[in-house]
Amino acid sequence: MTVSMDLKTLTNMFPSHKLVMGEQFAQENVSALKVKSVLSWSDTIFVNCDFNETHFHLLVLSNAIFFKCDFAGATFTACDIDSTEFISCNMTCADFDGSCVQDTSFTDCIIGGMVGPTDFESCSFTSVLYSRHIPIVSNVPYYVVTTPKKPLYVFCTPNAWRVHGDGARLTVSPADMPHIDEPFRSAVQYVFELEQSVGREAVRQALGEPHRVPAEKSEDA
Repeated sequence: MTVSMDLKTLTNMFPSHKLVMGEQFAQENVSALKVKSVLSWSDTIFVNCDFNETHFHLLVLSNAIFFKCDFAGATFTACDIDSTEFISCNMTCADFDGSCVQDTSFTDCIIGGMVGPTDFESCSFTSVLYSRHIPIVSNVPYYVVTTPKKPLYVFCTPNAWRVHGDGARLTVSPADMPHIDEPFRSAVQYVFELEQSVGREAVRQALGEPHRVPAEKSEDA
């Protein structure tokens, strides 16, 4: 799937898919029971739909395509998402934690603050952005660093690291490093060293067992 995808090309590529355009689901609770009575979400192309802060629960998605949809702040709980494509979507702070996401792609999407999916072998990320005009430049779309409290998600942008987690959202430039509290400083330092020392395949292997910030370094965080 290319970054320059348009609606005509998309519908020509998937002529058997149903088309849903401009639907508003913002801040709704979308459960499996509800969507059964509305439409089948599998084998469907969604275009310009608003899912801002929507709570998805027990939803099954297979071979669905979301094009230019807004998922900012959406949460997916106990959902099964398989072979689905997100294209030019706003995924800012979307939360996939607790859902099964497999063989799914994110192309030209904004993923700053997105939590999961963490299975980089199964999911693909192409030309992803931290925010609308800030590209992600690291070997992987984001790093997950475990701490004694909650995981931290570190995004690498051209001039700074962006850290999300444990109720914090930080922008850390190299000059800021000596002044950053733990566990954020250790998390960014780990990501910096990993990016400097290894290539993409080594990064993938390292992410198989997330780095842990020692408890004694995190007591003041």
